[in-house]
Amino acid sequence: MDFDWNDLRIFLAVARKGNLSVAAKDLSISQPTVGRRLQKLEQSLSARLFERLPNGFVPTAAGVELLPLAEEMEQTANAVSRRQASFADQVSGTVRISAYEIMAQYLISRLPLLRQQLPEVELEFSVAHTAANLSRREADLLVRECMPDSPGLITRKLGSFAYAIYGSHTYLQSHPEAFGDERYLMCDWIGTDDDHIYFAGQRWLRDRLGQRLPVVRSNNGVVLHESVRTGSGLGVLPCFAGDTDPALQRVTPPIEDINSTFYLLVHDDLRRSPAVRAVMDSLVELFRNESAILLGHGKFDRVIG
Repeated sequence: MDFDWNDLRIFLAVARKGNLSVAAKDLSISQPTVGRRLQKLEQSLSARLFERLPNGFVPTAAGVELLPLAEEMEQTANAVSRRQASFADQVSGTVRISAYEIMAQYLISRLPLLRQQLPEVELEFSVAHTAANLSRREADLLVRECMPDSPGLITRKLGSFAYAIYGSHTYLQSHPEAFGDERYLMCDWIGTDDDHIYFAGQRWLRDRLGQRLPVVRSNNGVVLHESVRTGSGLGVLPCFAGDTDPALQRVTPPIEDINSTFYLLVHDDLRRSPAVRAVMDSLVELFRNESAILLGHGKFDRVIG
């Protein structure tokens, strides 16, 4: 009896997760559908693929034998999916970009320019702290501060973000101490929670606050920006965001000890896509043209104090 190739995705998900409900969530389908299609696959192969145990699904001997074959098929399917875009000869289609919120905030603010340069390309943003898997086509482009040690990935350096301390005009009017070193003892601060202290500038800030903690803490960079903007305290923000926000004022020059260098990553199979290649070139050009803004130099350098 013939079997449905798509049912192998069900088999792989259950084998990896050991649980129908978790596999269903990963596949964005219902648990009954997972169970029904797994049963259909077993019937078509005339083999029982899993032992149904109280603590989960464990592959049988037949399941163990099938697993590497299914994984090989998955890798081939992913390769076809990645290369699909390269078959086109026009700069059009959808390009998915994965980045965390600070980078997404910057790119969104430049969308009119990107859309003008790439009118036939639709941009899709996935905002997350975890890196998307480019081999599985979870995204087309990945923007990250670090370069993953993964085969098949091509890396291009974009540029660096500088950071400085900012406060809202209302907060600074009532807290003149914000312009001196006593700011660390006398001012309220906005920062990340302990689990996200790896965000740029947050370890540097905690070292200066000593035993004090930021009075407002979040795991989201945009929330930190908005909290500073509404006058809840001072915060360490990227210069591109703080300098262009009329509600904020910078109270320090760019902090030499804080710098984020970003890289653009693409799978080797996908860089042949005209749309992906065009977006990559536009992003590299954008960072090059706005390097002064990103580093907190030029007309945006308006420290008062």
